[in-house]
Amino acid sequence: MPLSEIASLVSQGASERELQAEFKRDLSVIGAACAHPAIKNEYIAFSEFPVGHGNVDFVVFTDRSRMDVILIEVKGANFNFINADGAVAADINFAAQQIRERFYQIQSNYEPFRRQVHVIRKAVESGSQKYNSILGSNGFLHVDPEKDIDIRGIVIGGRTKDDLEESRARHQLEMATPRATFESWDSWLRKNLPVKSK
Repeated sequence: MPLSEIASLVSQGASERELQAEFKRDLSVIGAACAHPAIKNEYIAFSEFPVGHGNVDFVVFTDRSRMDVILIEVKGANFNFINADGAVAADINFAAQQIRERFYQIQSNYEPFRRQVHVIRKAVESGSQKYNSILGSNGFLHVDPEKDIDIRGIVIGGRTKDDLEESRARHQLEMATPRATFESWDSWLRKNLPVKSK
């Protein structure tokens, strides 16, 4: 599924459920988008990944040496990132709280979680299916199971109405939620769609 299909859904104001369903049809899109540019084919992407007492919409394992574990919350494209009164949309604030809770659960049980994600990684690399997983075309990750893991989060949701105002709001959210980035669908697509030549 090319990113252009996601862009088309976004332009139509798709709901959270519609966008999540599209990503679940081809997890390689979110896997490649989250992998380091030099290793676009080295990732494992999952949906409905369990963390603590809940699930994260999507999770991506990637990078080299120390494994990155990226928690991704996807919201709809049927609202503006910033409300008319200048406040961040409720869905974005809710996703920020979800990410903070997942970070807390992981940090409170860091070593068991670290070991478990490497067990899951090895199982997927050996051909098992875990949480709807898809393995990048490289077939394995060049990561060391003895090293620490790097945990970060991404929240994607809402549409851009005022880029400057939104940028300030995203920056404030990121200051309040270290290790997480916040994107509207417009900003996320700008970073991931191929640049058209003039």
